[in-house]
Amino acid sequence: MQKTLLDILSPIKPSLHTPFALTDRQGRRVFGDELKQKSRKAAVRLCGTEYFLTAEMPPAQLKDFCLLLEEFVNSIFEEKLRAYILGKNVEIEDFPFPCGLIVIKNETIPELKSLVHKLFEDGIAIIIEDMLLLIIPTGNIDELKEASRALYETLSEEFPTRILISIGGIACSREGLTKALEEARKALIFAWPFRTGVVFYPEMELEKLFSFLPEQNMREFVDEIGNKLKKLDEDALTTIRAVLDCNLNIAEAARKLYIHRNTLMYRLDKIHEQTGLDIRDFQDAVKMEIYLLLNRIVDTHHL
Repeated sequence: MQKTLLDILSPIKPSLHTPFALTDRQGRRVFGDELKQKSRKAAVRLCGTEYFLTAEMPPAQLKDFCLLLEEFVNSIFEEKLRAYILGKNVEIEDFPFPCGLIVIKNETIPELKSLVHKLFEDGIAIIIEDMLLLIIPTGNIDELKEASRALYETLSEEFPTRILISIGGIACSREGLTKALEEARKALIFAWPFRTGVVFYPEMELEKLFSFLPEQNMREFVDEIGNKLKKLDEDALTTIRAVLDCNLNIAEAARKLYIHRNTLMYRLDKIHEQTGLDIRDFQDAVKMEIYLLLNRIVDTHHL
């Protein structure tokens, strides 16, 4: 978003008292002064794009100047971008439509942001509330889903805490971008903190269907199954969730839990013994999936 960058830089340039120039990846000057060939150059990331800053100063001073410029410009840009995405009275004329929106929820969002920037050089990562939004240049939903799954695999290897990615979808306008964020939020409400992986609101048919059930009926089912789960410890509940997330694939669930397949089978036998529910059986697995889903909806209504 080069125009937006220039709109931010132009008013502050006189107050910087430092001759400098910004060039793009092709070496074309996009902003700043004409400088001598002996000037030093350093990479900077401004408004979601990488540029090269050239200035006549020692290396240490150049590094500090780049950090200062990045912090100042990006703080203004992110404030403007948040307002734009949330539908407030702010315009960004050169927003890169069409684009794909991915929302990431985790307990360590600031650390995630740094890694996501490295993984998606052409993407824009911004924190809104307790979520990290990633905007990438694509108009293909299949590409967006593939990128989301690959991102989840990478982040789950780097961060030991729970990670949930919600696909917002493809946006071709400001209104579409705001709607994509709203749908991604809805998916997070249904899924967090009980699921990991990647979710997509249009594909959460069961969640949307059950959310319209009378609350009394939901509570009756939740209480019935919940009473059977009272004796289970945290490891058992984590095991159930892993098996369901892996579509009852025992080998995959064992890998996800970092335990031997025989250990997982022993846990499932113990769960069956304590609750009468065997999630290796399709009907019991469906009961458990519905219980976890309705429990989330009941809790949401209770907030």
